[in-house]
Order: sequence, then structure tokens, then C-alpha cells
Amino acid sequence: MKILITTIGSRGDVQPYINLAQGLMAAGHAVRLASNPTVEALTRAHGVNFVAVGQPVDMGLEGARLLEKSFDNMWIGLVRVMQLGARLVEEAYPDVLAACRDADLVITSDAGSGVAEAEKLGKAWLSVTLQPARLPLNRTKEPKPIERAIGTLLGKLIVGPTNNFRKRVGAPLVEDISSMLSKRMILLPVSPGVATPNPAWAGQVHQTGYWFARETAGWTAPPDLVNFFEAGEKPIAVSLGVMSTSGKKARESAKIVLEALCECNVRAILQGWEPDLLAGLGAPANVYCAGSLPHNWLFDQVSAVIHHGGFGTTAAGLRAGVPCIVIPHIIDQYAWANTVYELGVGPKFITRGKLNPKKLAGAIRQALGDNRMRLRAAELGRQIRSEPDGVMQAVHLIENCL
Repeated sequence: MKILITTIGSRGDVQPYINLAQGLMAAGHAVRLASNPTVEALTRAHGVNFVAVGQPVDMGLEGARLLEKSFDNMWIGLVRVMQLGARLVEEAYPDVLAACRDADLVITSDAGSGVAEAEKLGKAWLSVTLQPARLPLNRTKEPKPIERAIGTLLGKLIVGPTNNFRKRVGAPLVEDISSMLSKRMILLPVSPGVATPNPAWAGQVHQTGYWFARETAGWTAPPDLVNFFEAGEKPIAVSLGVMSTSGKKARESAKIVLEALCECNVRAILQGWEPDLLAGLGAPANVYCAGSLPHNWLFDQVSAVIHHGGFGTTAAGLRAGVPCIVIPHIIDQYAWANTVYELGVGPKFITRGKLNPKKLAGAIRQALGDNRMRLRAAELGRQIRSEPDGVMQAVHLIENCL
């Protein structure tokens, strides 16, 4: 089967689909992943064929810009991210349309790229969502007033612009947010231990479990990192996404993190920040400045994880079975941050706007010292690791959907 997977966004929006592509390829299917040109090297490094769509957009820089323009307000950030996403989907349309022409099946992501193209060409397509809250429900009663209000708001933000775009390209219009997802099949790659299956989910929803990355052939940990692990107690891992890569907030976040680590006197591995930036802020010897590392490997070696609440990072942290301290700063990260807290596997999340060394140090002490939290995190980690391979679950469902 010739399969095209379309996804537009940051690395966190692309990595789960790379993992799915690898599983489909192992099952004998011809797979291509269509996304922004900036993730081509990442995709090809995993052995997946790539189709560049749209213009190159540095999602780290764009994310930092949106974060600064949103004044740490979740709702402003949501609007701005949706506006950016809609623009990127529309700009990529001609390239995605061309890529869809010889596909037997199109797999779409939350960004929605590929939906209008598949429908215009009459191609079979199915949806993947990384957000349980997006799943359509078989309602037995009227929605609550707040649900109606949120639905109206999202309708104006998403459905209106989507239909304006579809009119311009001659694709079928949509009625609501739910109709932007496939009626054939919707895959939810989340552990049932994290998102409890809901009997009200529509019949085409299938929960597969997480799609974790495959091991990279020939990869080994840098010798100096191995030496760092062996030199003392298990460190904390810090991985904050765009908060550590671009814009003035990168420096602010680094300063806050270093001060909190110093106050707690703990070892740590920091991902994302430039070594020169950390050195300029006086990073001590018990802090290791790391580049890109496989999260499934890294998080298995640490005592706790401080992260931004991205989908893939959250999944890897939960799988590792260690407490997670979440600092959300935009869109669905708030939902995953709250999930971590409600599951009892991490302290109450700290929004980026309220982050300071004292609050972060308190969260670190709680994550390291709360035995009940640590036991609950370890239990959930064991459950997730014992579940069937989510990628292969998805592959079997996809093979039987046509």
C-alpha cells in the first residue's frame, strides 16, 4: 500500500508520525512523510522517505516569537498557534495535493494538512489526533453551557477559516470541528493508563497506546555523558522545548533553572540551551549541557524530568516511571501538564508566566522526596512499558481499514 503521512509543526508534531512510518515500512508498505522542509534531516535520519511541503519555517523561532507575543496567556497563545497552523497548511496545499495523487491512503494529523487534498482527489484518508479532547463524542445529552461556548469559540477560530480556505481550493466544506476528523478511522496514540477510554467516543475512534521511537541503529551515548552518569547520583533531566532554544525567554528560563538546581544542590542534564549561554550564566560542574538525545534512553537514567508538556516528551517521561515537573507555555501542553498532576505522578504544574527559582526548587524537592508520588510514577511507567506496541497496534488497524 502507498501511504502518505502529512503533519506540519515542530519536532514534537512530527516524531510520532516518524515512529508510525517506521512501523508501516517494517510491515512492507511504501510510506512517505510530508512536512515542513526543516524536518527533512530528522525524518531521513530515521530512514523514512520525505516530501517537503510549503516554505521552510523554523518552528523553534516561530514558537519563541509566539510565546513572547502571547504574554504567557494560554488563550492568546492558542489563537496565535491556530493562525500560524492555518497559514502553514494553506501554504503547503499545492505540494501536499501533488503528493497525494499516487497515494492509496492519506494519514492526517491535528494540523489538518492533507484532509482537503484527499477529499478533493477522492482518496481514502484517516485521522490521527494526539489530543483526547478533540475526539468526537456520541452525545446522549445536550452539552453544558461552557462546552457550547468553547465549541462556538473554536468554531470561529477553526471552522470559519478552514471553509474559507476550502472554498478557494474547491474542496468540500466542513460543518464543525468533528467533521474535520475522519469518519473512517481516528487513531489515538495514548496509553489507556493515561487517557481512560471513554464509552462516549465515536465508533471510529481506536486507542492504540503510545507510538514510541524505535532504537536508532548504531547510536551510542557520548563518552563524557556516560562518565557524568557514573560520577554521582542520578541527575534530573531538563527539556523545555522552545523555551530553551530561541528568544529572550531562553536566557530567562536557563537562569531560573540553574538557580533552582543550585538551591536544591542536584545534578542535572539540560537539553536545548547553547553551551555558551549556560557557561555565561555560571552553570556548575554538576550540570551537563546536552544536545539531542533519545528521550526513551535519557529518561530511563534520571530521577525526575522537568519538561514543557509536549506530547512526545510527556509520553517518554511517563514511560520512564519517574516524577515529571511540567512547565507548559502554549496550547495542548496545559492539558498534558494537568494530566500529569491528576495522575499523581508530578507536582502541580507551573505556567511559564509564574515560573521562578523558588517555585521550581519547591517542585524539585517534592518530585524527589514524595515517596507516594514516586511509587505512583513507577507503577504507571511499568504499566505503559508492559502494554502492546502501540505502533504495531496502529499498523494492524490501518491495514484493515480499507
